[in-house]
Formats: sequence, structure tokens, C-alpha cells
Amino acid sequence: MVPVRVHVYGPSALLVELTDLSEVLGLHAALRRDPPSGLIESVPAARSLLVSFDPAVTTAAITAADIRARDFEPHVFGEGSGEGEGEGAGPEAVIRVRYDGADLPEVTGLTGLDAEQVIRRHSSCSYVVALIGIAPGFYFLAGGHPALRVPRRRSPRLSVPKGSVALADVFTGVYPRTGPGGWQVIGHTSDELWDLTRRPSALLAPGTRVRFLREPG
Repeated sequence: MVPVRVHVYGPSALLVELTDLSEVLGLHAALRRDPPSGLIESVPAARSLLVSFDPAVTTAAITAADIRARDFEPHVFGEGSGEGEGEGAGPEAVIRVRYDGADLPEVTGLTGLDAEQVIRRHSSCSYVVALIGIAPGFYFLAGGHPALRVPRRRSPRLSVPKGSVALADVFTGVYPRTGPGGWQVIGHTSDELWDLTRRPSALLAPGTRVRFLREPG
């Protein structure tokens, strides 16, 4: 059983501390699949999970006891076919991308791969929405090819175009709107990740599996 530390986080929430992102996603998936009574939502971070509940239905002590007793498996980040991705695997979404980003030459220099090798590795992996942050609709997608682990740009840009597909450390991100940013841009997509006229506005949710479909150009 995965050890967890549970802290009361106000009158209607708990903060669950875990070791790493794979454990966070495993517990998040377990709670989504079999929610305890009164659960409102769980929000994953890199090494913790914020669990909110309805105090009219349950208590912090009951919810904490349920979480501590959960026997769940950490998420396994998969590549290629996506098999063996563990309990964190959710529904799958496809994002179309044209690999024409301004930082593609920089990424080839950092990785020692040519542009075609970078593109093949990036588009062959299965990702999972690990976190949401920076801006509404900005998803931290984990599970990419280890050869594509690159640092952020030394100098962030004041304006990164909407739809830019970019790399930073172990994550891929897609900028949902134009704004400042320091990730390495390798392509762009015309898919709308965040749309206030849509219900729900967010295209993806934590635990959603993602694949990038290469478009010509």
C-alpha cells in the first residue's frame, strides 16, 4: 500500500502528500473511479492532491480514513502504444500539431537528435494530463520520450503565440492563449484547449491521456 500523509486543509478539504507525480495520479484515478461519499473534486499537483468534500455529507476524519485505506497503484508513464499505463490512465484525446516551432533547432542541439527524430519521438508517445497551471487551459503533459527532456529557454519570450506546443523538463505544454513564456516551442496546434463558450471550457482534465497527431507542413 502506498503511504500517504493527510492534512486538514480548511473546513472542507484535505491536502494529501505523496512521494511523486506517479503516486498523485494513481490516487487521483482511484478517487475518480470509486469516489468516497461527499467527494466534490480532487486537484493534483506535483507531489500532493487537494481533496475537497461536502461537510454536510461527510467529515474530514471519515474522508481522511478512506484515503489512508486506499490500496492503489502509482501511474506508470507509457510510451508508444500506451499499454501498461496503470491506474492513472483516463480517456484519450488527440491534439493535432504542426512541428514548425521556433525552438526546434535549439531542441535538436540540446538533444543531439535531428529535427525528424525529435518529431517522431514526440508524436509517438502517450501523455497524461498531470497538472493544470500557469493559465486556464495550460496543461502539464507528462510521459514524453526521455530523450526530449530539455531545460526552459534562458530568456523567456514576452509573447508566445496561442497554440504553441512546447517542452520544458519532463513536460509538454500547449499555450491556450498568447502570452509570456519560457518553454521550448517545437510546433503549434489550431485545436482550442480553452474556450469560455464551451461547456466545459477546458478541453482536458487531469488524468486524460493525450496523443499528438502530426500534421503536414
